[in-house]
Amino acid sequence: MSEHSCLDLLDPTRRAILVALKRLHAATVEEIAAHCFLSVGAARQHLQTLAAQGLVAHEPERRGPGRPRHRYALTRRAEALFPKLHQQALINLLEALAAEPAEVRERVLERLEASTIETYRAAFERESRGSPLRGAVAVFEQAGYMPEVDERAGETRLVLHHCPVAAAAAVDPLLCEAEQNCLAAAFKDTPLRRVAWRPAGDPVCIYLLEPGDG
Repeated sequence: MSEHSCLDLLDPTRRAILVALKRLHAATVEEIAAHCFLSVGAARQHLQTLAAQGLVAHEPERRGPGRPRHRYALTRRAEALFPKLHQQALINLLEALAAEPAEVRERVLERLEASTIETYRAAFERESRGSPLRGAVAVFEQAGYMPEVDERAGETRLVLHHCPVAAAAAVDPLLCEAEQNCLAAAFKDTPLRRVAWRPAGDPVCIYLLEPGDG
């Protein structure tokens, strides 16, 4: 089952322009207008809006005398809007791993935890400033989990409102195990317990920490 692209949230004409640039790689406003069946004026206006949103950039192109023309191209921000197969590839990998012996799964889990910690080590150390909770929030924010700290009745809860790998986690909890183990390593001596879990039917994932952790 294919997932909706973030492109679907854009204005249809601007979405068409981004798709055109994806195909053309770089193009002038006249080329974009012809490709999208727009007037040059309309294409230019939409490109100005997309540029203001950080989705397209342009560079001058000189061809003989006169004013240079601009060639437009997608920015990295725009590239990120296009569908990715990372999650489906991850699902396929987890399904293949499920057929392997338990000791293979354990070795993969250990390596996944080590690589995850290494990937986010710099952000965690930069943002924590003595507080593992602050560092964890920064890392989850960077990874797209939409974290929130909920403090009430003497309890501290780390709430994850989104899961970028939800479909893969539903296939195999390996990713969730790695996530929890990495958090436990970050908080060291602070007790940590997962009290809500998406694959179990909860709307969010929640980790409960003892008060005074940061």
